[in-house]
Order: sequence, then C-alpha cells, then structure tokens
Amino acid sequence: MNKEDFQEKFWGGIFGVIAIAAAIGEVFANGISLPTILGGVKDVSGTLVVVVLLVVFIKQLPRKLKNTSEILEQNVEKWGSDNAPLIFKAQGYVSAKGSEYTQGFLLLQNPRNFASLSNLNPSSPDWIDYAKYGGGKKYTGKFIDLPDYRTMTENTAKVQFIMEQSHFSKMPEISKIIDDIIYSINIRYKDIATASRIGSSYKFTVSFKKIVTTEDIDEFVEILDYVLSLVKVVA
Repeated sequence: MNKEDFQEKFWGGIFGVIAIAAAIGEVFANGISLPTILGGVKDVSGTLVVVVLLVVFIKQLPRKLKNTSEILEQNVEKWGSDNAPLIFKAQGYVSAKGSEYTQGFLLLQNPRNFASLSNLNPSSPDWIDYAKYGGGKKYTGKFIDLPDYRTMTENTAKVQFIMEQSHFSKMPEISKIIDDIIYSINIRYKDIATASRIGSSYKFTVSFKKIVTTEDIDEFVEILDYVLSLVKVVA
C-alpha cells in the first residue's frame, strides 16, 4: 500500500469516528426525542462505512510476530526439505573466524546422482554423507551461507551464495552466468533486496531487509527459491 492510500484510509477513518461522536453528542444536546434519534441514526449510518474501512485496514497492517525467528526457521527448513536432494541442510557447519554466517545449505555436486538420491531415506547413512559440511567424499559443495535466524530478525538479513561446485567451475562462461544471475535478482527484487558479487570470486551476496512480518518471511524464502531456480537453469 502506498503512502497516499495509507493516509486516505487512516485520516478518513479518524474523521469518521469524530463525526459519529459529534452526531451522538448532538442527539443529547438537542434533547432525546424520536426526530433527534432518527437524525442521529442517519448521520451515524452515513459515516459508519468509513470507520468500518478503517478497522479492516488496521487488521490488514503487517504485524510483528511474537516468534518471528522460529517461524522463519520453519519456513526456510521446509524450503530446504522440499528441494532435497538437490540441496541439503549442512550438518556440522563450521563458521569461519569472525564470520557472520553460522549455518547453510549444500548443493549436489553431480546432478547425475539426483535420481538415486531421490529413493534414499533422509535418515540413512548414505544421505547423511551428502549433508556433511566439508565431507571427505565431496558429494556436495557449499551453496548458501546464512546467519542464525534470530540475527536475521534483528538486523539486515545478508545471505551468501557460492557457485564453486565442480560442475560450475568447469563452465567457461561461469563468470558471466553469475553476473547474469545477480542482474536478474536485482531487476526482479529491486524494491526489497540487493545482490552483489564478492570481487571476482564465484560468490555473491543478497542483502534483504530485517525480517519482521510473515510477508517478509515469504519474500525471503521466495528469493532463496528464485536463486535456486536460476541455478537449475544453468546446472
């Protein structure tokens, strides 16, 4: 909702309440009788619709959630599960010294393994091998680095995407592809997020506003999914 719509509904409702109070006061000031009561009802009914619109408007305003970080965690984790076995929530994540990132997702290194993984139980040892952070078998590679969920509800949410997996690094046009992905993010989400490359590396960050409402959570998860969709296109 833009600023003009907000002001129109808010002040229209406020003056509507004042008008209703004045109409009721006028009934008592003129003496309670059938004509004054009918006149008051007519005045109130004519203004009541504006007040009802104000009440509906207030109810639709985004509200800060009591457990924003928990709901954010549930939604991001569900997104990860829904996209497995293409991505895995990193098990045993190790934060670099001084890094703001404390968790992340891994991306399947070899897309050919996707079909066989689809039949595995997520609690099986083979599956867990894929989810190990920095696993010796290199089934997967770092894909997303995230701060902890509470931090993203208290400060600007900044996410790091890594495209250093073997099947990307072998692509002669990978550098341009990363630039194209960043461009696409900045065009699609120009009002809520900013993507930028980290030097000449195969990494880029996406900065998102502090996550406060359910709408923020939905938008954040949508961005994660959008980037994954772009990666699917080039993989």
